[in-house]
Amino acid sequence: METLSNCLRYAQKNKLIFYLPTDIERVSIEKPKVEFWHKNEVDFFLNEIKNDYLYFPTLVDLLTGLRIGELCGLRWCDIDLENGILTVRNQVINDKKNKSLIFTDKLKTNPSYRKLTLPDILITKLKKIKGKSLDTDFVILSREGEMCNPRNLSMEFTRSVSKYKLSVEELSQADPSADINNYMQLPQLSFHALRHTHATLLIFKGENIKVVSERLGHKSITETLDTYTHIMLDMKNNTANLLNDMFVDTIPD
Repeated sequence: METLSNCLRYAQKNKLIFYLPTDIERVSIEKPKVEFWHKNEVDFFLNEIKNDYLYFPTLVDLLTGLRIGELCGLRWCDIDLENGILTVRNQVINDKKNKSLIFTDKLKTNPSYRKLTLPDILITKLKKIKGKSLDTDFVILSREGEMCNPRNLSMEFTRSVSKYKLSVEELSQADPSADINNYMQLPQLSFHALRHTHATLLIFKGENIKVVSERLGHKSITETLDTYTHIMLDMKNNTANLLNDMFVDTIPD
């Protein structure tokens, strides 16, 4: 594009053309807000699926922020349970052309190769799962005990979340016998949004944005800031409220 622009400027300078077709006004496209669950929504959903196959992959992703392909490519040899370190170095991708799964060490970007610290609650859960695991090196398996298909996992998650798309009022009308006291309407998220939820909850808790960026495997802090702009704005508003609460009884009107 730059070479073309230079040629056209030369033509304009020599009066071969009178205006530059490349001089068009760039239209700024507003980046859509990322979708995520708040902590109470996370707690509700985890409780709802606690006895389901989805519980373990959902929990691991909420506590690590892995991309779904990275999650499916996670092996036990990638996890140091004694020191609580997870190494991201592989992923599983869907080969649409050959309709097959590919386990590969080629990740999205160089920063995608990273090490994550794990919370104790996840380490405990992983140790229990490893003790019961089948004769396979993969941490997340399909229902059939094989290498997990990211597409299938994503679709199953979406179907499960769709059970909670109705409001309490809509559910009462659709099913008068429904237990509305133990029901919550949930934003209809994709599995990828668990990654956003992981990052957002950390940001809300005041985690350093550089740490969050490295944890997600982003190319730069700028990418993280751009992705979670609306969260950062909420944090700025929260800062103003914190200052107000600290000094409201100290400074006279």
